[in-house]
Amino acid sequence: MLRLNEACRRSGGWLSVGLEPCRAYLPAGFEADIAGYERFLMTVVEASASVAAAFKFNLAFFEALGPDGWAMLHRVRARLPAGPLVIADAKRSDIGSSASFYASALFEGLGADAATVNPLMGRDSVEPFLDFEDRLTFVLVLTSNPGAADFLQAGGLYRRIAESVRTWNHAGNCGCVVGATRPEQAAEVRRIVGAAPFLVPGVGAQGGDLIATARNARASASWAGALIHVTRGVLPGAEQAGDVLGAVRERATAWRKKINSAFGS
Repeated sequence: MLRLNEACRRSGGWLSVGLEPCRAYLPAGFEADIAGYERFLMTVVEASASVAAAFKFNLAFFEALGPDGWAMLHRVRARLPAGPLVIADAKRSDIGSSASFYASALFEGLGADAATVNPLMGRDSVEPFLDFEDRLTFVLVLTSNPGAADFLQAGGLYRRIAESVRTWNHAGNCGCVVGATRPEQAAEVRRIVGAAPFLVPGVGAQGGDLIATARNARASASWAGALIHVTRGVLPGAEQAGDVLGAVRERATAWRKKINSAFGS
């Protein structure tokens, strides 16, 4: 939590920026190869580092590029500035012995400050991540995708997971992924988990309600903050021409302002 709070104070807000090597996100002048992706990602970092509280790597995009993509992930990680929190969005889960290696790969190998974890295999699949008490583990509680209705919402499973987060958070290093596409449940999760931090995807291209989610995410006297994650809303896309660095900086700054306004800060 201390690392998260420092990152938010430094950046002046709660914005998390996505880092994803994807052909559809590349503006003119960036080739869809390892060198082009890496140059693009570092441009995004340079443009948004002063206003981003966190950078979130979606590991699927790097893994899809094979060994060269994984090597690029590590190079970009090594070049990130010290201020923003570094989140490995991997959604890992396995039996305890395997989970311990996943946790080591993300926290020690990659040097991530935080990771996303799927809790459906139970406590022993999450504990190896929580053993790293100086890192944050964001547990999938209520995700932003339509399929969350299949299991997480059905029968109130997300409430049971939130109750587990409250139990697991004895070291203050366990948080929740709560999608902005379901703002009505955010206040309920907050009441259950108390001070646990939120990671909130879905406010951009997925059409989530930023204002309602922000209001409900802090509907508790013990509110500890919520990182609001944006990827496509910050990245320029193929239609961008000219000053890519300036365009990303402008979009990231606008999102920080919008998020701070939603939180009333």
